[in-house]
Amino acid sequence: MRPTLPRGFRRKVVLATLLILGGCHHVVSDKPVAPGAPIPAEPDANLENMETECAGLIAALDTYGKCPNLEDGDRAWVRAVIESAEDGFAAGRKAKPDEPSQKAIAMACHRATISMQFATARCQAGKRPRVD
Repeated sequence: MRPTLPRGFRRKVVLATLLILGGCHHVVSDKPVAPGAPIPAEPDANLENMETECAGLIAALDTYGKCPNLEDGDRAWVRAVIESAEDGFAAGRKAKPDEPSQKAIAMACHRATISMQFATARCQAGKRPRVD
């Protein structure tokens, strides 16, 4: 049997809610907000050539894979990423990309290397917390 409420209770609740929500008045400022300071550009990195930067990425991935706090699934993921990266870099060397493309690839490898170094530092700090 469904619970019963006093007669007209729902109507009163809906009416009170509409009055409360309808009574809210949002203040809209007519003045535009001043723009903030410009975001500085990323500083130039001292890049080596494409092969050196990408070899550094593979070394950083390998270092991350040796972290004692990694779980087995993470180690398998690192091995798969290293294999995929080695295949991709071999294909990139075969294709002989032009100089701007090589610089872009070197920059991407450089950024990924830095990211993996930070990931290694986080891993060295302890095991990942459990999420239940």
